[in-house]
Amino acid sequence: MDTSEQPLDPRRREAHRERIVVGDEVFIRNDIKAKELGESERSLNRGDKRGAPYRFFGGIKYRPERLYAEFVMRTVQVRKPQSKKKARKGAMSRHG
Repeated sequence: MDTSEQPLDPRRREAHRERIVVGDEVFIRNDIKAKELGESERSLNRGDKRGAPYRFFGGIKYRPERLYAEFVMRTVQVRKPQSKKKARKGAMSRHG
């Protein structure tokens, strides 16, 4: 018997599917989504408290692909460029 490779524990997320299709939505396992976005899973989970969509299937967190993309686009920050302030002439000339 070769015992060098043990079977995956069925409770581990690697034993679960990477993608699940429900209706017209594709759910991607949380660790796979984090890898796709180039960030850690912990960083990805930070959006949960701001309303990032997710669903548990078999105790494993999955993110809906389309809905999560919409969430990311809604949370993009856009700032107006600061206008350059002109120096007041009166403030510089006073030596009072």
